[in-house]
Amino acid sequence: MLRTPLGRVRLMLWIQGIAYLAILFTHQPLQAAGMTQMVMVIGNIYRISFLLLLVALIYGKTALNWSLRRPLFIIFASFIPFGLIIMDWIWVKKWTGDSAAEQRAAS
Repeated sequence: MLRTPLGRVRLMLWIQGIAYLAILFTHQPLQAAGMTQMVMVIGNIYRISFLLLLVALIYGKTALNWSLRRPLFIIFASFIPFGLIIMDWIWVKKWTGDSAAEQRAAS
């Protein structure tokens, strides 16, 4: 997965999607329980993963010759719960055609 630029972008999609779900479902219960330190840790993980997603999108845009529309669409999807995971399953594979054939050709 990490051998191709698309694989790196897809990995960051999953990491950011999971980090967003973690902050979405744990922030309020932890805040109510008075665990503000844990809320800060999860928030920082989310922020770092979002910045790494932006770096991966810039890298992917240049390496895969994407138009600006695709990275902006991915950034928009990052604010929707399960948006990045659904985007990986549907849109990224559609944008690249047969991703399995690409990965076999790269190895």
